[in-house]
Amino acid sequence: MKDKSENRICQNCKSQFSIESEDFDFYKKLNVPPPTWCPECRSVRKMTFINVRSLYKRVCGNCNESMVSMYHPDVAFPVWCIKCHLSDTWDATDCGKDYDFTRTFFEQFKELKLTVPHRTLDQNERNGAGCEYSNLCYSSDDIYLSFDVIGCERIKYSHHVLKRNKNCMDCMIIKANDRGYELVQASENYNSSFLVESSQCIDSHFLYDCTNCVNCCMSSNIRNKSFVFRSQQLTKEEYKVAIQSLDLDKYSGQVRAKDEFKQIAKEAIHKYANIKNCINTVGDFLENSKNLYHCYGQAADSENVKYAFLGGGSSKDSQDLIFTGRIEECYEFTLGGRGGSRLLFSLSCGGGCKNIFYCNYCMGCSDCFGCINLSKKQYCIFNKQYTKEEYFDLIEKIKIHMNTMPYVDQKGLPYPYGECFPTEISPFAYNETMAFEEHPLSKSEIISLGYKWKDIELKSYNATIKGDEIADSIHDITNSICNEIIECPNQGSVETQCTSAYKILPDEFLFYKQLNLPIPRYCPNCRYHDRLIWKNLFHFYKRQCMCDLPNHTHQGKCEVEFETLYAPNRPEKVYCEKCYQAEVI
Repeated sequence: MKDKSENRICQNCKSQFSIESEDFDFYKKLNVPPPTWCPECRSVRKMTFINVRSLYKRVCGNCNESMVSMYHPDVAFPVWCIKCHLSDTWDATDCGKDYDFTRTFFEQFKELKLTVPHRTLDQNERNGAGCEYSNLCYSSDDIYLSFDVIGCERIKYSHHVLKRNKNCMDCMIIKANDRGYELVQASENYNSSFLVESSQCIDSHFLYDCTNCVNCCMSSNIRNKSFVFRSQQLTKEEYKVAIQSLDLDKYSGQVRAKDEFKQIAKEAIHKYANIKNCINTVGDFLENSKNLYHCYGQAADSENVKYAFLGGGSSKDSQDLIFTGRIEECYEFTLGGRGGSRLLFSLSCGGGCKNIFYCNYCMGCSDCFGCINLSKKQYCIFNKQYTKEEYFDLIEKIKIHMNTMPYVDQKGLPYPYGECFPTEISPFAYNETMAFEEHPLSKSEIISLGYKWKDIELKSYNATIKGDEIADSIHDITNSICNEIIECPNQGSVETQCTSAYKILPDEFLFYKQLNLPIPRYCPNCRYHDRLIWKNLFHFYKRQCMCDLPNHTHQGKCEVEFETLYAPNRPEKVYCEKCYQAEVI
């Protein structure tokens, strides 16, 4: 007989959440207890272990060479450069330790982390040259200050860049674009800039929710069009005159165009969610999948997944995922995949791992519990090798011990078997992590909730030029701009992690010239935070369609209800699928 759905109280935030009957089936299948934290608190907890964009200079703990790292120099465990960490001159089992039943599991796990060398950046061995300043970067070439990049080339200042992107700059959540600038949640576009939620567009600029458009500008909700300007159809000659009037080669013209575009997007019709070719699905930016619930950006070809954020696709029969792909039967898993199965309460494990519990940065491993940075190992606990019989006998005893002697955090919350890693053992401060972006809090709120805070480091750059001293048009600027240190107007703003100053690289300057774009006046971090206005936070709301148009099938206001990432206090007109299609498609 199936368990019935239950309402429970989150032990962290004290709010009520539901566990459905199919969830109980899932937990039984994986032999894990039901969660005691609500889905949102579970998500935040995992995000506090993901430092995507905070980088520091430090030296390798093995070869003493200077390197860029996601770990601040004050982090206690050893950090090695990628070359040293990938070498076969060391073995993480040398750090193995016996399990101590007189102490809590997480206390011992934290001590193990202090002894095992960690890779300076989360990168794999298949990256080409020019990726030294990028984190979460895999199988890519020439990636600079870009993060969560998979199978791409020549990318700068961008975030969550899925496969087949090249020659893109200042973009976020993109797939298969070429020569793109300031693209957000966009795919398969070419030689275009300032496209939001648009796809298959060529030589187009400042478009919101447009598809298969060529030479279009300042428009929204259009399909299969050419030479459309401010939503008006023009001839080729008229369009050329119109777009020249925007002065997009000038920074002043770009600023005016961006302000106008924000108003265009605000007044556009917004579909409650972007879901293509999906069955029984609740989420946003999903395609070719079925039975997904509260998932965002899970790419494609996934099935039976709940509570997943920005995945690479091809996930099945799994729950509570962040930045994962090609996995099956996983739970509370963050960062990784590549053919993995039964990855539970683990972080950044891949290469076909299976049946692993509470592991960090393991590759190609199976049947491991509480291990860190192992490669192609089996039957290990705390990095110590056991026989098959010893392993399975010991992990059952450890699970019982985790329940009878759970770790208790500073807030008094217990962590028995079935709870993911406590935020307290994360090497990162809250404001260094993805949690700070998806669940923004003030410094005082962060500290009051028991999280760590790291004050932004004051940069000692001596700017040689201010933004208002740069020529307005890109045509009036020479490559000597690459010798300048440009002052950012936000001057170290905490909210945007401002770097105070920045430089224009030679190939970056050539990119601006080729795309007829002005030199930016803010540092990459400030530009990134300005781009975040186009992305909803990862929180779902129950809402009703806002359509009240008389020419639709409903009388008066449409009564269709849905779940969406658009918060009720947002100004956009949010329509259900049917009303949206009646107006846009």
